[in-house]
Amino acid sequence: MHQEPTVQHWHEYAIVSLAFVSTRLLLYSLGLQFNFSLDWMWLSDPADLQDRLLQTVFYFHAFPPGMDFLTGILLKVGGAHAALLALLTFWVLGLVLSNSIFYLTRASGLSARASFIVAIAFSLLPQSIYFEHLYLYEEPIAALLCFSAVLFHAALTRQSARLWLAFFATCAVIGVTRSTFHLLWFAVMVCLGLWFSTPRDRRRVLAVACAPAVLVVGLYVKNLIVFGTFSAFTYGPSSYAHVTVSHLTPETKAQWVHDRRLSPFAALSPYAGPREYLQVFSGTPPTNWPSQLTDLDRPTVHAPNFNHWVILEANRERNADAWYYLREQPIEYATNVLHGLRDLFTASTEWHPYTGTERSPHYQHRQVLGGYESIVNRLVHGFPIAPVGFYAFLPLVLIWAALRAWQLIRSSDSTTRAQGALLTLCLLNIAYVVGISSVFTFLEESRYRYQVESLIWVTTALCVADLVRQLSTTLRRRPA
Repeated sequence: MHQEPTVQHWHEYAIVSLAFVSTRLLLYSLGLQFNFSLDWMWLSDPADLQDRLLQTVFYFHAFPPGMDFLTGILLKVGGAHAALLALLTFWVLGLVLSNSIFYLTRASGLSARASFIVAIAFSLLPQSIYFEHLYLYEEPIAALLCFSAVLFHAALTRQSARLWLAFFATCAVIGVTRSTFHLLWFAVMVCLGLWFSTPRDRRRVLAVACAPAVLVVGLYVKNLIVFGTFSAFTYGPSSYAHVTVSHLTPETKAQWVHDRRLSPFAALSPYAGPREYLQVFSGTPPTNWPSQLTDLDRPTVHAPNFNHWVILEANRERNADAWYYLREQPIEYATNVLHGLRDLFTASTEWHPYTGTERSPHYQHRQVLGGYESIVNRLVHGFPIAPVGFYAFLPLVLIWAALRAWQLIRSSDSTTRAQGALLTLCLLNIAYVVGISSVFTFLEESRYRYQVESLIWVTTALCVADLVRQLSTTLRRRPA
């Protein structure tokens, strides 16, 4: 297919951008506010981020430090207007996401009109609006992941070292920001770049991947040296508890802890703070560690400090607990995963445990758009099987996309092969996030889906367009 409209007709992207900005200004006029909450468990204390950013990020082990670093920059640059700066940053991310969807659909063969409809319709989803107005990592990751697909396709079609560098750099930023995207995922992205590049370009692709790889590997090595774990974060075992020992009955859990088959930490909630952990921990605290690792609370936001050293120790034991559960209760674990897979495709706007109450992070959003949200959720998640809804058809879409990708990448035409490579990248990312979100954690899964929601929309739009073309061809061939 002809690629020129995708890369040269910039007025199309201007129209998408104008439509997006217009909708955001309208939402702002309706009273929709940005929830700039800084008491999330994956953030350090705001005062530390503003006054000792580099030290705080260096000694942050519980979660990947990307959002910590961004928060520190916003606080330093924005000062009293940090919330406004964060809102503008998230609007830019939403703009990037909308234009990336438009690019991907155009590059895959959809018309400008159809691509515009898909991009703007996605930007008007309740979950798109809600996450864009909540200081959480879902919107940045969704935008960066979709943009990385754009860079991947552009690098393939132009064979540009700069574009390959931008692609791998974006992947590296994703890898140090969201715990879902581990070092293995980054390695797969490098392998995809090598696989679809021409033999004479592979050495150059591998060379430009090295610098971004240093950023990702450096985080793992730093955590290994400082905290004794080769990982981007240490809170993972607490997430594993959601899908393993948290499903035990209180009686069984208490008995297993009593029999020392599980650690004492298994009796605690995965959301427990350092005070609760210290009640069951008998080890010796380390010396000469900074306050970011020893303070029980984050005083600025009056919340527990989940980067405390005792939680680091506890998660080592929780990891063993999860493996023990997996060995002893494999059938129950499989059942938990299946339930998680179902919950992954429920309404993304209802992910929070306090949905419907004033404690929900979307409470103010719902006051403005609650009626619209309810209508969309009923339409999307009511048929054919509630609460999954239209997502029940996703396996058919993915099968079509896999067959289509295989057909395209076998072509001798470089443009067609690039389309197949792009579809392959989208499929891998969708499958990866769905798998990770179901196998390694529980609760809040519908929020995780938003990371690849745009890629689901792109593949679905292509599938529907192909089906419409085939039906139209069949009808034209039918004798009068």
